[in-house]
Amino acid sequence: MRSNQIHRALAHGINRFEVCQLVSKGVKATHKTGSRFEDSINDVLEYLGNHDTEQKGLHAAVPEVSGKGLKVAA
Repeated sequence: MRSNQIHRALAHGINRFEVCQLVSKGVKATHKTGSRFEDSINDVLEYLGNHDTEQKGLHAAVPEVSGKGLKVAA
């Protein structure tokens, strides 16, 4: 059933690398000592699959580069 959770997270527009990174960070933040590690992974995947995220919130903003500020190299 974990594959269903992964596919739901991928359906939100998150690529596989980002899913791995977010699960890693989420497990580190939410894992409770004494509980199963697998349950923590499943909880984070469930959150990623059900949580609506804005696409622009996943990546850092890239500043617009205007051609006026650039100079030709001599």
